[in-house]
Parts: sequence; structure tokens; C-alpha cells
Amino acid sequence: MGSDHSSIALSNPKSLIGIDLTERAVQHTIARFTSLGLKANVKVDNAENLSFKDNQFDAIYSWGVLHHSTNTEKCFEEVYRVLKPGGSAKIMIYHKYSPTGLVLWLRYGLLKFKSLESIYSEYLESPGTKAFTLKEAKKLTQKFDNVNFKVQICCGDLLEGDVGNRHRGPLLTFAKLIYPRKLTKWISNFAPFGLFLLINVKKSI
Repeated sequence: MGSDHSSIALSNPKSLIGIDLTERAVQHTIARFTSLGLKANVKVDNAENLSFKDNQFDAIYSWGVLHHSTNTEKCFEEVYRVLKPGGSAKIMIYHKYSPTGLVLWLRYGLLKFKSLESIYSEYLESPGTKAFTLKEAKKLTQKFDNVNFKVQICCGDLLEGDVGNRHRGPLLTFAKLIYPRKLTKWISNFAPFGLFLLINVKKSI
């Protein structure tokens, strides 16, 4: 809905383009920018097949988007294609080994012998949502240089804040009371254990 996009706009970049797959999201973003008095070129486009020329952008930013694509690998290839030599990209995708994934698996997958992949696909956000291991993320970014990964816990990993309607109920209320948040935070300091996989990459000159 243009939240991060508006923050980027406030830094006064030379030019700024935002894309989304749906017209509805684009209209919401335009409405946000109008209310804030900001300007940007926002349009419908497909991350798997971008309409932009090769080597067009100095920087690319994507937060929590590409793991919803049916072909995340193609999305990363497109990021590489449209990025200028020497340009950089910041991307967040979901990390497979996370407290969020574990909690969802205990709730929906343990007794049904479901895999983590199916748990993310069926119970985290939209159908088909994916999460990636660090090894898989390295494969996604193999064309880039200066690749940096950071796994970070989020409020979902700590069972804080609100959740979707289908997850609510007495079991969740009880889980929030006994959830070991301090232990989860402590583990995340020593191991890549969190939902957010932050990726910073550069394209070689």
C-alpha cells in the first residue's frame, strides 16, 4: 500500500518507480501519496517479467513480496537484469527456519504429517507463500556480488500483535501466555532463527 515507498520518496530520490501486480494496490498507493503530497510513478507490473529495459535502476527495494510469486527465481533474475552495473538491491523474503513456521507446524502440521513447505503455503498469508533456507537464498542470488544475508525475528516470531482471523481462538490465547519470548530472542542471537531473511546484493560493474 505504499508505506515503504512513501518513506523512500521522502529521501528525495532523482526518480522513483513503484510497481505492484494489482491495480487495487496501485490505487491505494496513489491515494497515500496524494494525501502526503508526494510524487512517484506507480504502476501495475509483473516482477516475473518486468517491462523495464536492462540496466535501468541504481537501486531496487522489495519487502515481503517475491516469496509470493509462483516463480521467485525468475523474479531475482529480473532484479539482476534491470539493475545497473554497480547498483544495489535490498530484498526481504521469508526464512524457512523460524519460530513462526514452527508454531504454525505445531498447530496445523504435527498430527497431519505436513511439511514446512506446505504449512507456509497453506497457513501463512496468501496461498502459495514460500519460505527459503539460506542455501536456497544463495542460489537465488548467485549472479550478484557482495551478497549479504541477515536473518531477523519479527513480531510474529514472538507471538506479539494481532493475527489473521483463522488463527484466533482459545489455543492461541493460551499459547501467548506461555510463549518463551526471552528464549526465542536468545536463540536468535546465536542461530539464523527468524522469519525475515534480509538480502543485500550488488551487481558487478
